[in-house]
Amino acid sequence: MHKKQKIVIIGFGSQAKSWALNLRDSGWLVYILLRSNSPSLKIAKKLNFDTLILGKSSLENFSNFAMLTPDHTHQQTLSKYQSYLPKQSKLIYAHGFSLVKNKLNKIFPDFTHLLLAPKSIASELRFLFETKGKIAAAISTEFSNNASDKEFLLCLAKDLGITAGPFETNFQEETYTDLFSEQTILCSAIPYLSKLSFEKLRSKGVSPELAFIECWHEMKLIIDTIFRLGPINFFKLISPNALIGGEKGRRVLFDQQFKKQLDILLDDIWEGRFNDEIDSSNFEQTKNEIIERWSTSEFHTIYNKLHDQLTN
Repeated sequence: MHKKQKIVIIGFGSQAKSWALNLRDSGWLVYILLRSNSPSLKIAKKLNFDTLILGKSSLENFSNFAMLTPDHTHQQTLSKYQSYLPKQSKLIYAHGFSLVKNKLNKIFPDFTHLLLAPKSIASELRFLFETKGKIAAAISTEFSNNASDKEFLLCLAKDLGITAGPFETNFQEETYTDLFSEQTILCSAIPYLSKLSFEKLRSKGVSPELAFIECWHEMKLIIDTIFRLGPINFFKLISPNALIGGEKGRRVLFDQQFKKQLDILLDDIWEGRFNDEIDSSNFEQTKNEIIERWSTSEFHTIYNKLHDQLTN
């Protein structure tokens, strides 16, 4: 694929910004497509990106569009502006959720729907690109009839900074796997079990500094070590106290009831019930409640106190 390939990024949130900066640094001609009243217009222009206005700018000379607005806005955006996008345009999704949930490939059959899902939060995607770090991604061309689209995704992934894979999947598998890992580990067990363990130590009179270091700071060090060494070498490395204690924790915490709860989460995703929960929830209200819960906790206070001492 020749350099100076053109791509239009729809939206300019954190994910879109990382994509835009990485691709521009890799030689792509990057355009940002936004609403006329979008607050991101000033940010995009300040970063010297060419901007286009939804519904007003001509898009006839473009064929690659990255759908990087929030997932829940994709259907509404495409419904309102599909007539402005050339037929057979490639729509590239960073996550399969909106297409799987709303069957966008059936609603908008004139477009080619492609998946390129970096396995990283947006800030890390940019940071790892700049530091030549390693990052994985998943791709899917299941809704494409063009054999060259896989090569296109591979080139796009490489220029985004993807070094592992990208691994072939389908939209549903990527979506369901992502949802399940968020619910079981990434956005639940890691933050909440750390906070709960901190609070249990505090209930025994342990100083907030020591409790925080044990339950939060060391968590990162352990995860880094497990990732670097692998589980077998990790368990060979740790002390007898840690090994025996970890095995006790496994037996006590991960009992049959816990496994049944995992089954509930898994089945709710695979059978579509989680989609209904999302539709009936109030995202902004839930986010504000979570932020309030954490911001008023002692855990947050000690995090702010020790952050600069423990972060590179």
